[in-house]
Amino acid sequence: MIAAALFLAVAAPAADNPLQPLSFLVGHCWRGEFTGSGTVDTHCFEQLYGGKHIRDRHEVKNAAGKIVYAGESIYGWNGKTRRVEFAYFSSDGAISYGSMTPRDGDLDFGDEVFNGTDGKEIKISTLWRRSGNSAYDAVTRSAFMPTGQRVVTYKRVD
Repeated sequence: MIAAALFLAVAAPAADNPLQPLSFLVGHCWRGEFTGSGTVDTHCFEQLYGGKHIRDRHEVKNAAGKIVYAGESIYGWNGKTRRVEFAYFSSDGAISYGSMTPRDGDLDFGDEVFNGTDGKEIKISTLWRRSGNSAYDAVTRSAFMPTGQRVVTYKRVD
C-alpha cells in the first residue's frame, strides 16, 4: 500500500501540467524481462517541447541481445477530450492510438486498438502500477496473448 500512496500523490493531473502523472518516468530508462524468455523490453522517457509532450522510445531484445522489435510513443494533453492521449509507432510499421487516465494510483491505458500493417486490429488493455521510486508493473491483457494476461516488472536502469 505504500507504493499506492506514493503514486496517489501524482494521480490527478494538475491544470498547468496534465502530464504530471507520467513525470516519474521522464529522464529515466526502465527495463523489464518477459518471464522465462530472456527477452527484455527497455523504455526510455524524455520531455519534448518544454514538457508539453513526453516521448517513450522502447526496444525489445531477445536473449542473444538482438533487437527484435522497437517503437515510440508520444504522449500529450488533448484539451478537447480532456485527457492524455498517445500515438504509438512500431518498427514493423504499425500505428496505434490510445489514452491514459490516472486511476486509483495507477496509470490506466484502457483499451488500445493496435492496427497492424496487415490491417488486423488487436485490442490491448494495459495498466501500470508504480512500485516505489524505481519500478512499476505493467499488466497487459489481450485475447491475442497465449495466457490472456502478462505482467512485466520494469526497473529503473539509470
